[in-house]
Amino acid sequence: MKKILVLLTALSVLLLAACGDQKTKEPAPTKDKLATIQESGTIKIGLEGAFPPFSYHDAKGTLTGFEYEIADQIAKDLGVKPEYIETKWDSLIAGLDVDKYDFVINNIAVTDERKEKYDFTSPYMKSNAVIAIHEDDDSIKKASDYKGKKSSQTVTSNFAQIARDLGAEIVPTEDLTKSIELVAEKRADGTIHDQVTFLTYFQEKPESPLKLVDEVLQSVDIAILLNQKQDPLRDEINAIIKKRSEDGTFTKISEKYFDSDIIVH
Repeated sequence: MKKILVLLTALSVLLLAACGDQKTKEPAPTKDKLATIQESGTIKIGLEGAFPPFSYHDAKGTLTGFEYEIADQIAKDLGVKPEYIETKWDSLIAGLDVDKYDFVINNIAVTDERKEKYDFTSPYMKSNAVIAIHEDDDSIKKASDYKGKKSSQTVTSNFAQIARDLGAEIVPTEDLTKSIELVAEKRADGTIHDQVTFLTYFQEKPESPLKLVDEVLQSVDIAILLNQKQDPLRDEINAIIKKRSEDGTFTKISEKYFDSDIIVH
């Protein structure tokens, strides 16, 4: 009996020691996102692809646009191949949660709410939000006139929140093109978006029945969105943004699409 007790005691000590080892064992270190991207040779980039002039398909069906070219330059400077993943706006940011892409570039405003969950690079441009209405509408001359009006918006965008703050009713849409169509068809009173986006749209569609309300509602920084705790990747992209903003590379891209320099210097 004594021998059995001694054996059981010894086994208990070994089991406890093994459990202790399991509890204190450190997990194997994992590579950071930048290292993973460089090893694979590819960076996954989320964008809308239906958002002219920022990212859209030209007459030949080729993906292009201002932010597409910004992202392309960043991938080139990182020494990797870009893989573009087109996603509708309302689920675009959420794609980061499931590691669908490495970063998102889609005219995304830097907000405190987004910073609680995600991280941003340095801004590369500013966005001035304005209201577009039908040219026949004389009831909206300033922002305060928008209260009670119907505003066609992608529901999770910062522009939709501006409309809500002004007291407008949101008419949900999938993208900017549909938002503009609803105003043109008088199924919505207006839509809020970036000023340069509207100006570019009017250049391409001079027959458009829309006009802009002469008041800037909000001016915010626009930056690349990525997940938190990816400091090496963020810092490397920040260095590229700084370099290409200073050497004129991003300015040339801006002038190509907007006939002006909208880059943050």
